[in-house]
Amino acid sequence: MRRVLLLGGIILLFGCIEGGVLNKDLVYKNEKGDVVFSHVYHVKVKKQRCSYCHPKLFKKRFGTTKFTMQDIWEGKFCGACHNGVKAFDAKKQENCSRCHRGKTTEEVRK
Repeated sequence: MRRVLLLGGIILLFGCIEGGVLNKDLVYKNEKGDVVFSHVYHVKVKKQRCSYCHPKLFKKRFGTTKFTMQDIWEGKFCGACHNGVKAFDAKKQENCSRCHRGKTTEEVRK
């Protein structure tokens, strides 16, 4: 059983690295400004493990987890870290453009 779990983990990790998911920014299309999530920053720079977010915060298949800013402000999804303690606070207006690229705080908050 251990061999199966170990082999499965190796295959999953190899698939993520080989498929390039860890080397790409994921872009969530949003009317308030596209949200860019960097796997490179979170995984390689900040040394987060895939299991930190998957599957407890986000499903592994991109785009299948639906969430709102209200969810994030309530500490769910991105808000589990972006709470002003672990990472910058998603509730603070001056931080809107850190995720919603190309938009001002006023445009995002409308």
